[in-house]
Amino acid sequence: MGFLKARFLNILISVLFLLPPFSRAGLEESREKAGRLFDGGFPSAALALAPAPEDRGRPSFEFLQQMKEVMSSGRWSGSVPQVRQFMFRNSQEGWTAQAQSAGLEGFLWTKKELETKYGADKFNHHADEYFAYLDNLLKPVPWTQGLRDALSNLKAQNISPAEKNARLNEMLEYYVAGLQTNIQKYDLADWAKKARIYELFPRAYNLDGRRTSPGFRSPSDPGKTLFFRDFQTSDFDVIKRMGFDTVWPMGILPIGVRGQTGTGGGSPYSISDHGTVNPDLGDEQDFRGFVKKAHAAGLRVIVDFVVNHTSLDSRLLAENPNYFISFRYDGACPRDGYFDYYWQSAKYCVHHGGFESGGGVSSWIDTAQVNYSNQALRNRMTEIVKGWVTKFDVDGFRVDMAYLALNNVFARAWQKSMPASEFYRQLIWTVKAAKPSAAFMAEAYAFQEDLSACGFDSIYSKYETARPEGQTGWYNATESGNAGEIRSSVNRAAYLAWQKGGAGSVVFIGNHDEPAPEKIYGRRLPAALMMTMLYPGSVMMYSSAEIGYDAAIPNGEPKPLPFSAPAQIDWSAGNPWVKATYQTVLTEAKKVRAELGDYDMTPLWPADGGAWAGYVLTSKTTGRKKALIANVTWNGTNAGIPQYGFSSWLEPGAYKLIDVK
Repeated sequence: MGFLKARFLNILISVLFLLPPFSRAGLEESREKAGRLFDGGFPSAALALAPAPEDRGRPSFEFLQQMKEVMSSGRWSGSVPQVRQFMFRNSQEGWTAQAQSAGLEGFLWTKKELETKYGADKFNHHADEYFAYLDNLLKPVPWTQGLRDALSNLKAQNISPAEKNARLNEMLEYYVAGLQTNIQKYDLADWAKKARIYELFPRAYNLDGRRTSPGFRSPSDPGKTLFFRDFQTSDFDVIKRMGFDTVWPMGILPIGVRGQTGTGGGSPYSISDHGTVNPDLGDEQDFRGFVKKAHAAGLRVIVDFVVNHTSLDSRLLAENPNYFISFRYDGACPRDGYFDYYWQSAKYCVHHGGFESGGGVSSWIDTAQVNYSNQALRNRMTEIVKGWVTKFDVDGFRVDMAYLALNNVFARAWQKSMPASEFYRQLIWTVKAAKPSAAFMAEAYAFQEDLSACGFDSIYSKYETARPEGQTGWYNATESGNAGEIRSSVNRAAYLAWQKGGAGSVVFIGNHDEPAPEKIYGRRLPAALMMTMLYPGSVMMYSSAEIGYDAAIPNGEPKPLPFSAPAQIDWSAGNPWVKATYQTVLTEAKKVRAELGDYDMTPLWPADGGAWAGYVLTSKTTGRKKALIANVTWNGTNAGIPQYGFSSWLEPGAYKLIDVK
């Protein structure tokens, strides 16, 4: 069998070297054929570890993880990456550009992008470095040996640099296309990279009020409303009609009483029990019914996993204060960050939940800090999270402040020696073994690369500055109104929507932590919203944004639905201009998605000096294209795209959708 595999791959590589330049249609056909070469139907070296066809319903996690390493993260040793992103240098101008990821997808995307913009000859000096990088990336994974041999053969060939580079690109395109096809087959949580998420706050949602507001049908529900018991198919239909396929009921876990802040019922992130639902919203059977009704309506359900902390009176703390950053002490606990807790006739000083800040630790005073240097705690948390898929059949988890539990972050903040492996590798693969389609979405403002390598399926795109091009986080870039940052964020988002090996991007212009979008964007709101809603990756919107409802506390809590005071959405109120903007954009975006189906996104780069940003959407099935040109800056700008015959003046907040050929 080994001889057949090697002979087959050698034949494939020989054919690749003889292939002529492709038209768009020819290239897509060739990619499709290449994908079939790696799907297990032929004795290909690329699928040596693939499970048998009859086992496809439950993916081989070892094989899936290896594919993701090759495509995205490279091999990691504990918390340390063994391969870094390739750095491209323009030989003429001297600047450098970092590959979008450490794996094949990031390398190939960035290489082709730079060569298209500046000419491949500007990067020919990298030829030997290309082959060294690729061999280093591939050698830890045995089934890539055929590709490594082919690359070595290509490196040794006495041909022109231009021809060698073209053949390298062709070879990598075929290989990447094949592995992307495989990942889509084996990664049953891939849906999360395109999820359209409607976040709602059950405590403030006002289910009865929504049903009686104009435009919504109202089932009769006598007596007290319990959110999970009384949420009906028609309520899910309201969400689905806006274009969403996933619901995230935020704040459904029981809230602690000790140290509770405010008058609104406490922070939904001061959790007394990570394993069940808040009884004010219904019981566990009610929640099971909620999930079943969502599934019947064609919607998935994700829930919070608050990884970093619990309440001051949590079930976990009652089980064992050694699960926490704590010490046993008979005297007065330090005032700086600690509270006292009694367990089995002994007094413990337990640290409030917190995060590294300014060389020290900032704390949330209504929380207790979980200790991830304790393997027993890791096992307990894994068991709890797994219970949400085995007991309730939820589809995924939004992990609160996810990066705080990474080994390097936790060790530095709390001065602890950590287990060799990352907690998330244990957690994610254990939960996925129970439900392979379960997805993990990280709230993260740093260490996105580490979280992706741990197995997260998607990550917030808010703040990401660990790249040479500067700010590429979607929210912060669009919020700023800086044209350069907006275009960088569009480019980064386009890559993350295309790639399959790493975590996808979740874009938004508002959520429960941010002020109401109209406050942030002002008259720029229509352009920012349309750019977000047409993104082909994952998109998130917070309930009540669609009507412009804002109950923020002046000079206090800027959230549109505050935690510290009672809040109920008044669905008959809101801001008329915001409501009209959302209705227009959501309707138009839904129409475009219906027309194009599944589509790719290609950034547009202004050649006219304009401050606009945009992208082209290309249907994967019909090839039909639409371009979105938008002005999310604070000033008007000219927008000209000669190749599309487009020229227009765009005021702040204006956008144009055009058909292109």
